[in-house]
Amino acid sequence: MPRLHNEQVHNGITTDAEDQQNISSNGHQTISSGEDNPQLHGSIVEFDSSTPPAIGVPNSYSLPLSWHRLSYSVGKKRILCGLTGTALPGRCLAILGSSGAGKTTFLNAICDRLASGGELKLSGRRQLGDCEFERHFRKAMGFVAQDDIISPLSTPYDALWFSLRTRRGTGRAETEERVQEMLSVLRLRHCRGTKVGIPGLEAGLSGGERKRCSIGIELICDPKILLLDEPTSGLDSVTSAKVVHLLRQLSRTGRTVIYTIHQPTAEVLSYFDDVMLMTQGRIAYHGTMAASLDYFESIGFPCPSKYTPTDYYMVLLQDSVTSKVLIKRWRKYLKNGPRTPHTAAVRFAKSRSESSAARFLDAYIVKFGSSPAVQLYELTRRRMMEISRDSLYLFSYTAQAIFFAVVVGLIFLNVRANVEGIQDRQGVLFLIVMNRVMSSTFIMINTFNNVRAVFMREQQAGAYSPLMFFLGRSFAEFPVQILAVLVESCILYWMVGLHRHPGSFFYYFGVIALLSQVATGLGFAISTSCPSLVVSSAMASVSFMLLSVGGGLFASTDRLRPYWYWLEKPSFMRHAYILVLRNELHNVPHIACDYYRWGDGYCINQPRDGRTVMRLLGFDGDAQSASVYMWVSLAIMFFLLRTISVIALVVAAREKT
Repeated sequence: MPRLHNEQVHNGITTDAEDQQNISSNGHQTISSGEDNPQLHGSIVEFDSSTPPAIGVPNSYSLPLSWHRLSYSVGKKRILCGLTGTALPGRCLAILGSSGAGKTTFLNAICDRLASGGELKLSGRRQLGDCEFERHFRKAMGFVAQDDIISPLSTPYDALWFSLRTRRGTGRAETEERVQEMLSVLRLRHCRGTKVGIPGLEAGLSGGERKRCSIGIELICDPKILLLDEPTSGLDSVTSAKVVHLLRQLSRTGRTVIYTIHQPTAEVLSYFDDVMLMTQGRIAYHGTMAASLDYFESIGFPCPSKYTPTDYYMVLLQDSVTSKVLIKRWRKYLKNGPRTPHTAAVRFAKSRSESSAARFLDAYIVKFGSSPAVQLYELTRRRMMEISRDSLYLFSYTAQAIFFAVVVGLIFLNVRANVEGIQDRQGVLFLIVMNRVMSSTFIMINTFNNVRAVFMREQQAGAYSPLMFFLGRSFAEFPVQILAVLVESCILYWMVGLHRHPGSFFYYFGVIALLSQVATGLGFAISTSCPSLVVSSAMASVSFMLLSVGGGLFASTDRLRPYWYWLEKPSFMRHAYILVLRNELHNVPHIACDYYRWGDGYCINQPRDGRTVMRLLGFDGDAQSASVYMWVSLAIMFFLLRTISVIALVVAAREKT
């Protein structure tokens, strides 16, 4: 088994004792430049099959990642300016620089996560081994964002299981085995059943545990290159050191590990292998951590004894004048032609078979992906587990339905079959329809916006298709939505005293249930089409206002003509209102009138039955075809709004990927 820069690898993980041996007396890691070891800088490092690999790392190839003249600009502003370098397998590359130096942009650029087109321009070459970078090579890379974007209701076990099943499609037995091993490697076994939670809002994992869980979500899929953006952000010094030490151990399994970092402590610094210093979108140094001290001393910037090297480098990089000098000195240094890790890797890569890495990548990437059935099952299963754990979600659904039913039922308790009762029936039925549209729409808007970031991250990782995401959530939430409608209907229908017949009740329940699903589709369509919760809420309010105006109670058809008549056609609120009103009034054969109270003249001009009321309202009371039209209209809106939702999800996913 080859030695990796004076470090012996045992079972893919270096021991703490060996780490200490690699730290010199001044507290800095002593690592050779690798010039005496051509295997290190090759395009492919082969591991000895006699040594058991670490978790999720088969005996296979490891690939360096190189970039040449990589640039990125937004309009006239250049964010990355001709970067050239290489990250080697078996080593950690730390990218340092002040805020705005382009570290995160660079990390996104090398894994093809940056948008391009129009004013956004990405240029330059990227290579995996000896292969030009192609879009599908991203499957060989794992990306851990600065923010730990994990479903707060999931546990570490759930998150790892879901990631492996959807992205690799492994069997249940193999998935269970690999998840248990990963929990041990990441030291998460003690909290495997703890919800991730939301920092500051909902109790859950600690910051370090959340970070290790985020790493595990990518690591369990066996990426050959692991990229991390600020993995120590928000962590204390001890936890930061543990995370960086873990990354170093993972690199010793043959992976290429690259991460950005800001102001590392002395202990964190001791785990660096290679370092790339960035300023103003350019490179000020790129090489081994040990060699950096000699390099900066050679160009006239020796590190004072009171500084750690990285602290001193950050001071230099933050000075605009000094940073420009450093950029020029580095260019001059490269121009003179010394052997650097980058040039050594490129030279050795060219000496190998041009098709070896390509064959490995093609065979490796084909293992990724899962069937639509697996995706749908896992998405539905995850959402159902989240609902079962979210007591507030279940309570809000059922409590709102019960509260509304009881209050409205008491106000309209046992309406009579007289003139006042007909007016009450019209009012309470429209109130029921209006409430069901509002609650279903806004609940869906809130629930999707809570998982928007998770959906985007999983789309970038290629975990599942947007269609399966939509279907999975729809199937999981359908029972809860129907249960809420059923509870509300059972209380409200009988308290108000609507037509007391089982057939009429189930007809009413069917209309309200279908209306609930249409309104849910509206909420999904709005939330997936709008970029934020604020915009979604504003759009929902406007939509609700238009639906209400055309709903059939506030404005007659004559009032809406000629300019606003079109509001009636797409108003599914109107269609549902007419159906439930017809279901009730068609069963009112006689409308009583109090002659002593209103007088003969008033009562003579009042409608005699419910069908007459429907005709006077312009709802075509005797036309059975009208009822069919209303049902078909609701069904069309059901499918139309869901289609819009899926299209919006696909568009949003493509913009991020």
